[in-house]
Amino acid sequence: MYIRNSIVQFLQMQPEFGAVYCYGSVESFLEGRVAPDVLLLDIELPGITGLEGAFRIKQKNPAVNILMLTVYENKERIFKALQAGATGYLLKNTPLLKIKAAILDAVEGGVPMSPLIAKKVIAYFSGKTDVSENTTNDHLTVREREVAQLLINGDTYKQIAWHLNIAPDTVRQHIKNIYRKLQIKSRVQLINEFR
Repeated sequence: MYIRNSIVQFLQMQPEFGAVYCYGSVESFLEGRVAPDVLLLDIELPGITGLEGAFRIKQKNPAVNILMLTVYENKERIFKALQAGATGYLLKNTPLLKIKAAILDAVEGGVPMSPLIAKKVIAYFSGKTDVSENTTNDHLTVREREVAQLLINGDTYKQIAWHLNIAPDTVRQHIKNIYRKLQIKSRVQLINEFR
């Protein structure tokens, strides 16, 4: 809810967007009469899930660009979302400016994806090992992976804390744990681990 409200408030302030609407469920969106150019859709929603919802929404509004915005980064959900008609797939730790850029990209015919998701899709089609299946970072928690991804994206400790709604000291502790688990000492080494 906090993340959704932050995104809505941010997008409502952007001059490029004529109108920004917010719905709490797929059902309430389907009952409405709005046919947006782009729809940000979570996978885990009350009632109809985002995956089922993407399919139903595309049947009703084939022209809408659906961008999944979720914490889930496993291959199964990514491909189910794309098969259901999603145009792109973003992780919830995506910075607001990148979400805005992804929306504009989708309107122009692009297929926006978070870097980690794009790597998984490319790895799948090239037959390489998935990033999350790499044994070196397999034992990171979900939160540590979120922190690591934001760190790789170039965010500061304060920005990471803001995105994840945690204290900067908690971010520092997560980073210490990440470095210890991966046996690394710098952001550059971290980027190399996730390549």
